[in-house]
Amino acid sequence: MKKNLLSVLIVGFALIGSNAFGQFEINPFVGYVPSSKTMYSYNGYRLRIEDGADYGISLGYATPYGIVADLSYTRFSSFIKQDGGIYEIVERQPINVEYYQLGMQKPFMEGDTFVPYGLFSLGASRFNPTDQPEDYWRFAINLGVGMKYFFTETIGIKIQARMLMPLYFGGAGFGCSIGTGGSGCGSGAYFGSEIIQGDFTGGVVLRVGK
Repeated sequence: MKKNLLSVLIVGFALIGSNAFGQFEINPFVGYVPSSKTMYSYNGYRLRIEDGADYGISLGYATPYGIVADLSYTRFSSFIKQDGGIYEIVERQPINVEYYQLGMQKPFMEGDTFVPYGLFSLGASRFNPTDQPEDYWRFAINLGVGMKYFFTETIGIKIQARMLMPLYFGGAGFGCSIGTGGSGCGSGAYFGSEIIQGDFTGGVVLRVGK
């Protein structure tokens, strides 16, 4: 499933690039992920993922509309353990976390040398406790800000801070009512986040193309 999802994102990114002309940006990066824990208590305890280093790569495509389409892959290896509770139920064990994201970078100002921007992306996250046979996939969105500084037309650095939010589907509803003031119908759906992570990354960015 992991390989199929990554292939779909790459094909989608290639289709974006095939419809216009612009620059590509290649950005390998490394960073730091603070510790995080689940939002809800399970029998009096939560699960905590310890802090550590992450790494990945992003591919950016400068569209004619001033927005950079961004495809990224991030991997983080750490340990998960029980947080709180009277009895120790969950043993500390290694876990791998991955994010596959497709989104956009919106510059805050015009310029080719110094480029601050905001980031929004969506895709999937994968939680893989290495001692367990099952992977846990979640829909995920990322929000962030960053900056790029180019020393030449082709080489620069990129610094970024993100909020990583795997989501679960909370529920949906539909209903109608009739009363003296009239009648009406409505529907709704909501999502929630089991855990909120974040990272601070930096790396070299290379411009390719015109």
